[in-house]
Amino acid sequence: MKTKIIQRKITLSVVALFSIAILAITYSCTPDAVLIDTSLKLPPVPLDTTGWVVTNYTSQEDQDGEGEGNGRVFNTFDGNPDTFWHTCWNGCTAVPPHSFVIDMLSVKEISGIIFTQRQSLSRNIETCSIEISDDNTTWTSLGEFSLEKVKVGQQKELEEVVAARYIRLNVITVYDGSNNAALAEFAPYF
Repeated sequence: MKTKIIQRKITLSVVALFSIAILAITYSCTPDAVLIDTSLKLPPVPLDTTGWVVTNYTSQEDQDGEGEGNGRVFNTFDGNPDTFWHTCWNGCTAVPPHSFVIDMLSVKEISGIIFTQRQSLSRNIETCSIEISDDNTTWTSLGEFSLEKVKVGQQKELEEVVAARYIRLNVITVYDGSNNAALAEFAPYF
């Protein structure tokens, strides 16, 4: 009889443990039990720049003073931080304010911009403003942005998603206080 009582207790214990295990598995598999951290964000992916063109600029170094092919505005959207835009200086004098306009060829939604300073950290932009347009005539300001003097890309998220075909960068100040400015990458992203 004692053996039957012990066997019954063992059986009840096994059934209880099995029931708890089934409940735990069932509970963990329900959608409500899955906790998702919604604060995590993927890094931004710059828009595809294929075919983009420069429609206007106040200054660029186009006399190869920065090395062959360097110094031109189109270097700011080539995806290569080792190439850059630089205001003219070889046989000319840069006169602020400096700006350039990029035609993205169609209306794009933009939620932010990644700025990458010239990798030598000279002539780096300290503050700039961004404007957008659908027609390259009427412009809407997205505000001013303060940049750090660092080599890594600096992500600047906009207050709200905007849509535009043209985007204009206006240089307000540079770190070294000169009349020249430079920028490696200017990458709008959604």
